[in-house]
Amino acid sequence: MATEQRTQRRARPIAGTRPTVRLDEQFARDLAVLMQTGDDLTTAMRTAVGIVANMYRTAWHYEIVPVGTAPTLGPYKFVEKPPFVGPPSLPTVDHNGPTWTLSSRQTSTDDARRQHQPPRLPQRQQAGRQPVRP
Repeated sequence: MATEQRTQRRARPIAGTRPTVRLDEQFARDLAVLMQTGDDLTTAMRTAVGIVANMYRTAWHYEIVPVGTAPTLGPYKFVEKPPFVGPPSLPTVDHNGPTWTLSSRQTSTDDARRQHQPPRLPQRQQAGRQPVRP
């Protein structure tokens, strides 16, 4: 009866340790592709492991494959980073608050509410009195 050798055992990684990973030619080429986005080596490796781990978790959660089994990735869809959504021009701000122009676009219902409110007048505190706190 063969006993399990220590090198064959799969131990859970421990946070804070520094694993040693040997780079072969293919692994180095794959990391170079990920690093073309501007990430450093550590960030590229974390990103790659995070993507694969999320794929595994999702497959296990929806019982596509049994827990502990590596799923195979089928068809997928690329999504481009969405463009910045915001007003084409920012409001002018002075001591009375923002002044919206016709070219300013509302970015939320809160912006629409603020646009139609009259500016608040500064509140003055009477000498010697503490402000009321809710």
